[in-house]
Amino acid sequence: MHSDQLDPPYFDDLDTDGGLLHAARPVLDRLEAMLTGVSASLLLTDAKGRILDRRVAEPSLAACLDHLQLAPGFGYGEEYVGTNGIGTAIEARQVYSVFGTEHFTERLHTMACAGAPIHNRLTGRVAGLIDVTCWCKDATPLMAALASNAADDIEQRLLELGSERERALLTEFLGVSRRGGGAILTVSDDLIIANEHAAHLLESADHTIVRDKVAELSRAGREVVDRVTLARGELAIMRVRPVGGRIDGPGALVEIHVAPEARPPRHLVRPPEIKLAGTSVALSKVCTELETHCRDRAWVLLEGEPGVGKLALVEAVHRSYGPACPFVVVERHHLAEDREACLLRMTAALDTPGATVVLRYPERYPPDALPALREWMRAAAEHPGRPWVVATAYLEAEPPADLLRELPVTLTVPALRYRIDDVRDLVPVLLRRLSRGGPVSCGPAAMRVLLRYSWPGNVTELLQALRFALTRRRIGQLQPQDLPEACHVTSRRVLTSWETTERDAIVRALRDTEGDKAAAADLLGISRATIYRKINAFGISVDGR
Repeated sequence: MHSDQLDPPYFDDLDTDGGLLHAARPVLDRLEAMLTGVSASLLLTDAKGRILDRRVAEPSLAACLDHLQLAPGFGYGEEYVGTNGIGTAIEARQVYSVFGTEHFTERLHTMACAGAPIHNRLTGRVAGLIDVTCWCKDATPLMAALASNAADDIEQRLLELGSERERALLTEFLGVSRRGGGAILTVSDDLIIANEHAAHLLESADHTIVRDKVAELSRAGREVVDRVTLARGELAIMRVRPVGGRIDGPGALVEIHVAPEARPPRHLVRPPEIKLAGTSVALSKVCTELETHCRDRAWVLLEGEPGVGKLALVEAVHRSYGPACPFVVVERHHLAEDREACLLRMTAALDTPGATVVLRYPERYPPDALPALREWMRAAAEHPGRPWVVATAYLEAEPPADLLRELPVTLTVPALRYRIDDVRDLVPVLLRRLSRGGPVSCGPAAMRVLLRYSWPGNVTELLQALRFALTRRRIGQLQPQDLPEACHVTSRRVLTSWETTERDAIVRALRDTEGDKAAAADLLGISRATIYRKINAFGISVDGR
């Protein structure tokens, strides 16, 4: 973007009949009448600085605004126009005035504007913006006050005209909050209302945990009580009741209670203490419990999503306890291809105190190998050199019942999206491993992309993403454009194969044009409106170089 250029994008798919315009029209009508005969304009934008409505009576000012494309449909976000009263006020999330040469673009130097963000008081999010624009020679500090008062009026009308869904959730929330003093919140697709207790109890990482648990329990269409482990390692009781008593209702009411005895122990074994990457409390809790069971020789079923690092965790705990002791891993192919040799290795481990035997995914073992495995486990349980036995399994897998009876403890390794800050610690470790200590690191912009992604494939997917990035950059700092296309997506919706192809093409085009959406649209041969719609639908987020 050059200071002598002004080329805001045009959007033909804006919501021109939504709640914001409905709430703002009476306010705009009143102010328009007040400003009759005054050389000033009123503009209403959405949360991205895209102009939804414009009121201007003075013909010469209207002609100038048309020439500047300061008209409905055009986007005046900072990324398109630079410093201006619309985009800068949205970025700052506060009232902001820009007069004359304070504008980045030279073509706006004759104008003065003051913008005030409009907030949705239920969600706290910016819903849009009201802007007052006039000739620079006519500017006055009162413009900011006028915009601010107008924003307050629109916010109040938004609250009063809130959707039936929001009103139902708010009514339910207020009713329960008056009766109880615990952590109470309502959850829907795009709205969370929480009382003070819930705000203090829940960390940012807990929001994903709570949302996922609510989605799971709400399928019952009735009140359900279940346990959930919060990010700090606290075991909480969660009561979920769909508002309206329907699966497709406006949302769910959630009550969370943490018993005092459920608080995590004072001393947690942090992952670095056992030479494992990560600092989250959620992972530390699992490390603490695993180390305790390792020292007690208590056998464990360790569950988790694919790729969370179950085997790496067991090995780290084992090496911390007995670095020179045998560590035997039993895979399906060991029992299928050379069962006798596998059982001999397992039996030999009994002769060395401190040994660990890992049964990886026993639900996959050949059925005819299970009798010999059960016999070995019974003998191992009574042996003087009792090994530590850990079976790893995917969540919701069904290991053989006879083996489960020998594993009295079940632990779950949290998914990476529930401990996203661990990505900061994992990335340098994985890069050193992949580059064999080469001169490559992760730049700040690339790290922001990695932290925004939900990592459905967990640590394994992170490893693959970094391996891919190293094929593009062997030295220096990794940049956003070095990462795979999927990393630039924040949407949690499962895409079809065609949508995935479409998404990857858009990400590549944005990367090739350094994040310039208009240029990317031209490169793909689609309209600007289409590429913006696809970016929003796919949850694409690409930083420019």
